[in-house]
Amino acid sequence: MPVAVWGQTDLWQNQRSRVLLPTSDTLLLDTFTIIPNSILIRDTLSKSRIDTSTYRTDGRFIYWKKRPITMIRIDYRVFPFDIGRPAQRLDTSRIANEEGILMLDYNPFEKDEPAIDFKGLQYNGSFARGISFGNSQDLVLNSRFNLQMAGEIGDGIEVAAAITDENIPLQAEGNTQQLREFDKVFIRLRKDNNQLIAGDYELQRPQGYFMNYFKKLQGATFSNRLDLTEEASLTSNASVAVARGQFTRNRIVAQEGNQGPYKLRGAQGERFIIVLAGTEKVWIDNELMQRGLEQDYIINYDRGELTFTHRRLITKDSRIVVEFEYSDREYVRSLYAINSNYQNKRASFYVNMFSQQDSRNATGDTPLSDADKLVLSQAGDDLGLALVSTIDTLDQTAATRATYELIDTSFRCGGVDSVFQYLRYETDPERGRYVARFTFVGAGNGAYELDPENIANEKVYRWVGYDTLSCQPAGSYEPIRQLTAPQQQRMLTAGGALQIKGGNLRAEVAYSQLDLNRFSNLDNANDRGVAVFSQLERSTPLGADSSKWQLYTDLSYEYKAATFQPLNPYRSPDFLRDWNLVDIQGQGTVEQADEHLGLAGIALQRRGLGELGYRLSTFLRDELYNGWRHRANLDLNTAGWQVNGLLDWVNTEESTKNTSLSRPRLNIRKTFEKLGGWSVGWQAEREKSERYGIASDTLQANSFFYDRHRLFLRSPQQDNFQLEMSYRDRQDYAPVIREFSRSSRAKEGNLNGTWNARNEVHQFTLTGNLSYRQLSIQDQELTDQDPAETFLGRFDINTNLWKGVLRTNTTYEIGSGQEPKVEFTYARVTPGSGTHIWLDSLYNNDGKIQFNEMEIAPFQDLADYVRISVITDDFIRTDNAGLNQSISIDPRRIWRSATGFRKFLGRFSTLSNLQINRKTRASDAVNAWNPLQLNVPDTALVALNANMRNTLFFNRANPDFSLQLGQSDNRNRIVQTTGYESRRLSEYFLQGRANFSTALSSEVKLSWGEKASDSEFFNNRDYTLAFRELEPEVTYLPSRNFRLIFNYKFRQDRNVLSGGGDEEAVQHNLGLEGTFRPGQSSYGLSFSYINVDFTGATNSPVGFAILNGLQRGENFLWNINLNRQLSKNIQLSLSYEGRKTGTAGVVHVGRAQVAATF
Repeated sequence: MPVAVWGQTDLWQNQRSRVLLPTSDTLLLDTFTIIPNSILIRDTLSKSRIDTSTYRTDGRFIYWKKRPITMIRIDYRVFPFDIGRPAQRLDTSRIANEEGILMLDYNPFEKDEPAIDFKGLQYNGSFARGISFGNSQDLVLNSRFNLQMAGEIGDGIEVAAAITDENIPLQAEGNTQQLREFDKVFIRLRKDNNQLIAGDYELQRPQGYFMNYFKKLQGATFSNRLDLTEEASLTSNASVAVARGQFTRNRIVAQEGNQGPYKLRGAQGERFIIVLAGTEKVWIDNELMQRGLEQDYIINYDRGELTFTHRRLITKDSRIVVEFEYSDREYVRSLYAINSNYQNKRASFYVNMFSQQDSRNATGDTPLSDADKLVLSQAGDDLGLALVSTIDTLDQTAATRATYELIDTSFRCGGVDSVFQYLRYETDPERGRYVARFTFVGAGNGAYELDPENIANEKVYRWVGYDTLSCQPAGSYEPIRQLTAPQQQRMLTAGGALQIKGGNLRAEVAYSQLDLNRFSNLDNANDRGVAVFSQLERSTPLGADSSKWQLYTDLSYEYKAATFQPLNPYRSPDFLRDWNLVDIQGQGTVEQADEHLGLAGIALQRRGLGELGYRLSTFLRDELYNGWRHRANLDLNTAGWQVNGLLDWVNTEESTKNTSLSRPRLNIRKTFEKLGGWSVGWQAEREKSERYGIASDTLQANSFFYDRHRLFLRSPQQDNFQLEMSYRDRQDYAPVIREFSRSSRAKEGNLNGTWNARNEVHQFTLTGNLSYRQLSIQDQELTDQDPAETFLGRFDINTNLWKGVLRTNTTYEIGSGQEPKVEFTYARVTPGSGTHIWLDSLYNNDGKIQFNEMEIAPFQDLADYVRISVITDDFIRTDNAGLNQSISIDPRRIWRSATGFRKFLGRFSTLSNLQINRKTRASDAVNAWNPLQLNVPDTALVALNANMRNTLFFNRANPDFSLQLGQSDNRNRIVQTTGYESRRLSEYFLQGRANFSTALSSEVKLSWGEKASDSEFFNNRDYTLAFRELEPEVTYLPSRNFRLIFNYKFRQDRNVLSGGGDEEAVQHNLGLEGTFRPGQSSYGLSFSYINVDFTGATNSPVGFAILNGLQRGENFLWNINLNRQLSKNIQLSLSYEGRKTGTAGVVHVGRAQVAATF
């Protein structure tokens, strides 16, 4: 028992005290409940307060985390009763067992349970509902629901679920190998051999040869496995869903030294698409790439842009193929798929059925009219005929649209007078009563062009008419759109595999149906097609030892009808190029025809030694094409030598030409074990495609020929050191009459490696990759390329010296690419739920949104618009340089126990961070390698994002006082269709902190610098604001649950831009903030009085930048909020904010939300 002395004898007094010596880790302090946060414990000898972190209280008890070893005095207050003792007016337990009397028996004295309780489940999530309202905005409702759970719900049924009702428009960032998908909602139920998935899921290709797909779906899929015998089973899958996207394949024409971004396009040439995250496959030179910043490429799914990393140097010779699915919301696309597979020990048989179809009702931005459906019904499969006008009368979105006037005109062409109408941009609402969507139709095919002189919330076009002599249009755009027809596609496959002695036999038959236009009965004769595939593979041991020599044989045959349409391509991306049917880049198409593909192969292999093989293939396309392919290979691995040889030769006869393609390759590598595993190698490759017209000896223009060699030196794979050096040489030839002539030559060097060095005191890591390529033109008449030099590389350096006294992290990156011009449009949303405010009154007050009239809203209730980025097809070639660096110096790590001058120096530390990403045009005034060159001429600078911060600390993390002296510089520049926009903030600051006691502390900050804006097109948005700011603050914290902050801020801004308006503002800001947290509640209060003395025009862009929503004179801002934990799982939040700025009326905004966690 503890030794105790009672300070008071009247137990009913609220204030109490005890003096005792704790003898255990648990102390029953009183018989009544202690008022939370009323306890004060002191050491009786030193009179010092005992830190609250050494104990905790709960009701009547104190639990010691670190028990005192001396006498202590405890002062506290109590409630006049035990709050934890049950109290009741009716004992429901007496009638609880009476059937039908109590539907629900609530017992408040039982232990709190979660809001949702499913035994056997692990789950977490949240649910919230809230409202926002005020006298300057409409009522806004918002909600949020998230739930993740996994476990068993009984009867052997397992469940896993992820459910949310939040609308998240962003997809995962495509810069990592593994994607984190934000919007995936699904429920999976599993029992024994049955599984049901509902929600968002992925459907991959089934067993077979022809049926190939990867779909992201919203629906349900059921799978089942039935064990028929011990060796036989039947597996079935069925899916019914709505497809989220449409498949397409892009072949990208690469540019010399251009790492991207490269724009992806839709199946119908759509220019602006959203790629479904994780559906893409990217090949370079028929090699599958990996996604990730440390891998081969990154992708911006929302913009449909593909960028290659420092690991892959992109050249004019790179063959880039991308397959992906993209969001297509023109029609609702329903889908069902059924797969069934029987399998036993020796055989397997399967049937696959797939069907996807678009609804006949358009769900896109523009619904189909009866006239549109008539046009589609008459177009058949040729949708190039399904063109309709987009000219329409103005609706309620007048402010966000570019408006036009319809002008009558006459035009004489070829001696004939024509009368028609055209659109002319007009801002006058009386005349500008029409809107239109323009489509790019190609140069010389349209009567309109972009009008850069007129700026609106969307692109403006002007009529340029027709050539008076040729009558050809003089522009590239027309106010038309091509209608998209609903489609239907089906496929059925059936096949099997049978194991025979020494091998296996496979066979499959497929049926397809593709209707390109469900509105039309025309052109239906070619909707259906069939295909057949069979293959026999055998392995025969030679000699008594079957583990040594093996003879492999392979026979296969494939037939594909001209009308057979696969779901997704099932052949290699380079299939047509392998048969010399397309150009060197794989670009080109072939006429549909019945196709026969046969193959016979033989190979002799010995384990540990190598392989010798030969394959003969034939490819027949009706009477159009007859091709034979010979492929011989030799692979040897012996005594440290690795030899890989390949001879690939194709000979074809076509209706209009004869061709041949030879592709010999040889790789030789020698590993020297006596030199620790270092190796040296040589690679040689040739591709020569000769194409001649019938009865002609002249090479056709799409013939090609190149030789490529590579030498390399490679170290063994080690943890602390890896190095590889290589040199490449490529000689390209172009056809000139009957022979090939040298056209260009490329030389390329590459260095990459890793070096790790460490001991007990220092650590150093260097990782790098550097490539240099020089392209020289030997005959300018034979190529459209220009001479070029390309650098691409990245270096990462990490150091940790003297046990952390000096730590640095540096990443330096160089390369080249292209920067897309950005176009911003603004859309009106629910009042108070956007990001931007429209300031038409500061400019021309014409009732039309222009880019320069939008600003970030200073207060949320004024944010009625959101900004939407539209990436155009206009790109600027750039040289890119990037530097990310952090440097930390902290002498305390080795001088913690030092004395004298070293102890004083140990109080100082520094932290510097630098991040620069710069993109420039090629210019003699710019050093492309030096990212620190920030003062670049406007004509050369394309884009810039630079952030620098340097801070010197004194007494950092000291509980009593500390000082900071620092400097920061932030610069940003983007390229828009209306010119560049630049921002800069440069600041110096001195900041101090002092704690006078546990309850009283203060901070003061002094800062000065410049804030600048520069717009190429809108000069009235240019300013340079010199500012000074002083901000002292005092914090009073008498207890852990109560805090008061008194602050004052003086700020002076002056526009010092040459030729500016000399605007100036002086602000005095007095503020008070308070927080009180009694028990399960939290109260917050803030109030600010701001007096603004402003000289200049308040209704100007510069005035808005200085005042930031405030007004000249007196401004008042206040806020009150309440958070209450209603139970263990439920929280109530109430808030009210108001403001009175200048002579404007008072604005009130209230918000309320209830949230539950489980």
